[in-house]
Amino acid sequence: MPLPRKKDDGTGGAPILDIMKARVKLTDVVEHTEPFIVTRKSDNATFTLDPQFKCTVEVIDNYDDGADNGETFFESFKYKQTKDGEWINQENSKLGMLTKAAKPGYFDDESIPALTAEDLEGFEMHCRVKPKKNPNTGKITGSTIDWETMKPLPTQKVATAVAGEDEDWDDDIPF
Repeated sequence: MPLPRKKDDGTGGAPILDIMKARVKLTDVVEHTEPFIVTRKSDNATFTLDPQFKCTVEVIDNYDDGADNGETFFESFKYKQTKDGEWINQENSKLGMLTKAAKPGYFDDESIPALTAEDLEGFEMHCRVKPKKNPNTGKITGSTIDWETMKPLPTQKVATAVAGEDEDWDDDIPF
């Protein structure tokens, strides 16, 4: 009797998420400031990767039915290389948007220290989580953060001020 078959979806078990707005948390953050070599376990092939922050992303709240809450996936935020060969944190990039969310005003104020793994460990933000596609084949391989949607969480002070305004507004309703 033949053994049953199972189609491989190519994700390696990574969740495929499509969340319009999520609260996510970054953990296990590692920064590589120079190109580094990784070895694929399945066939021992080696690859050189660009400098980047690598981390685990956990969905804290999907602002819906909670079905995706607690899901985790891996993410990277890469430095960009200039024409001179220098690696930089470029403002209009995925790492740049993460930096703006973690350190507002970073690109306008030279006194703000450089982004570190410690700054990102446990960092929470709002963003869209979408299916990740292989750029060569178009095949969905897991999940990724939509870099253009990363926003810092509102501060407690701002949230309290807004709540206070709402309460005052409610008192002015004449019914």
